[in-house]
Amino acid sequence: MADAAAFAPDQDTIAYGMEVLPQRLMTPGMVGTLIGPGNAGPEMAGALSLVYASFADAERAQHGFRAFTDAQRSMLDAPGFLRWITFADGPHGFGLGWWRSADDAIAWSRGEAHRRYVADQRATGFELSQYAGIFTTHTVGARRYYCPRCGESSVADVSACPCGESLDDGFAPSPTPNDVTSLPL
Repeated sequence: MADAAAFAPDQDTIAYGMEVLPQRLMTPGMVGTLIGPGNAGPEMAGALSLVYASFADAERAQHGFRAFTDAQRSMLDAPGFLRWITFADGPHGFGLGWWRSADDAIAWSRGEAHRRYVADQRATGFELSQYAGIFTTHTVGARRYYCPRCGESSVADVSACPCGESLDDGFAPSPTPNDVTSLPL
């Protein structure tokens, strides 16, 4: 069975990256993920929300992390919420939200929970700087499997390759290929 797993770049790959792209930074850190109902894959996202924050001191940062947690809790009940990924680039913190549509993301951002979060931020100023935006999906490609046993490619609406190898990348099965626009390669 072929299951997706987490792999970090090894030392040789990091050295290769530093040689080829000396201007690229590799920031050790943590990635947080909040999975919405249904565990949808990226091809189901009709919109993305991007949030940025930086902090100037530890106490305000902890206040912000707790506020973000409370805001994210409300996303689980929001129609159209698919996934939230939190990551850092040095002192710059980012949140990337997957939504079924921009209307879903906008409805959540205009809802009571988000308004409370924004009011708290404005009252306490816990962030040094902040940005938020919602972006619509222009073109949606099909999520594909590439069988590690035989090399066959298939749209991720199946759970096994024609050769019999079970395939699982951790997301729920994709819609049928007719429901997803596939990009030519």
